[in-house]
Amino acid sequence: MTTDNDDLRRKIDEAKRRLPLPQLLEKLSLSAHAKKSARCPFPGHDDKHPSFSVFQGEDGFWRWSCFAGCGNGDEIMFLLTLKGISKTQAIKLYLDMAGFPFCPSRKSREYPKSRESRVFPESLASPVSPVSNGQGLEGKLKGLAARNACTARNTARETRWKLVRDLRAVENGIDRELSTDDLMVVFDEWHRLSGSFLDPAKARDAYLAAFLKELRKVRVPTGEGDILNKALGAIYKLTDSELPFITGLPDAPESWRRLLALHRELSCRSTRKNNTYFLSYRDAAKAHNGLSHQSVYDITLAFDRLGIIEIVDKGKAGANGGKAAEFRYLAPQPEDEKQPIAHYFGCYSGTDEKLAP
Repeated sequence: MTTDNDDLRRKIDEAKRRLPLPQLLEKLSLSAHAKKSARCPFPGHDDKHPSFSVFQGEDGFWRWSCFAGCGNGDEIMFLLTLKGISKTQAIKLYLDMAGFPFCPSRKSREYPKSRESRVFPESLASPVSPVSNGQGLEGKLKGLAARNACTARNTARETRWKLVRDLRAVENGIDRELSTDDLMVVFDEWHRLSGSFLDPAKARDAYLAAFLKELRKVRVPTGEGDILNKALGAIYKLTDSELPFITGLPDAPESWRRLLALHRELSCRSTRKNNTYFLSYRDAAKAHNGLSHQSVYDITLAFDRLGIIEIVDKGKAGANGGKAAEFRYLAPQPEDEKQPIAHYFGCYSGTDEKLAP
């Protein structure tokens, strides 16, 4: 039986054949750097003399190297260094760009070693824009503040909300919460640039309190909205036989099984450490035409009772979306290779022999 790491390694190697480094650079509008001698494209490196090189190794795979110290590696390490995302996120992004939807393994989130492709040391920054974990972070945070500054009156709430969503995405990318000092850098810059459009009767501290409060309210950081659309697109394509089977409910309607398939897909696409994911009841109702936000809420409680999913936070089942609930998919993944794999290890189609633990 092949291991999860072996499966992932094969997908990565195939992706490298489909989207080698020169083509990846072209997709990223960096084709000018796809040569043996070029200026380094990474943020924070003011490369006055060409120190970046792209070349093909003896094994047929492509590599890059910055001789000024930015690092070296393959396509995945290039995305990791350019965008400042985690290794798992870089793998996911690369496979998606090469045409492979990706689901991280439940057993291991490590990037497996291979005789065919060498992995080089990791570097950190941010998914919203290239942000390094340390040097250069302040400048990038100020950039987010400037991007989301008010440009008209009565827009403070809207622009501030966009800003805090961007900041939560940064935190996911650097794999830690921003410090109080970091947050004050952002707020001070946003408040300074927005000043002429803010309510003069409202104290600065009131805006600061709202900013800090809203940071805790963010459930879907910038960029994560695409995950729901991709998950819905994936489950719409599933045939009846590919929908998950609900143990104890052999005659469960298609609407229930398609809703469970959505939970499974979101769990697979989750990049959170605890594998939780957010989903509003209104959005969950899009899994099947016969569902409403209230019926989804009732079915979700049934799923929780059956031990198929765990409701981490119930949220609110408001007609206008309310507050997104937080879930964890509990159904164990099949261990038998005879069961078809929908995407990669961790995401399965077909019939699950046992869903409830």
